[in-house]
Amino acid sequence: MKWRVDSGLHDGKASGVDLVRRYYDAGDNVKFGLPITFTITMMSWIIVEYGKQMSANGELGHAMEAVK
Repeated sequence: MKWRVDSGLHDGKASGVDLVRRYYDAGDNVKFGLPITFTITMMSWIIVEYGKQMSANGELGHAMEAVK
């Protein structure tokens, strides 16, 4: 569709912060807080448990960036 464009590519620029490729929600932070906390905790634990295997497959950097 012609009216659709990239979303969020300039968020944070006014404050000198790059928010591109970061997690965000539609403003309902109360409902969003628990699910994202669980997700990041599980991703972090997977890195702790399987980091060596992930590194051998070239995926550790992707996982670390996702948690960041």
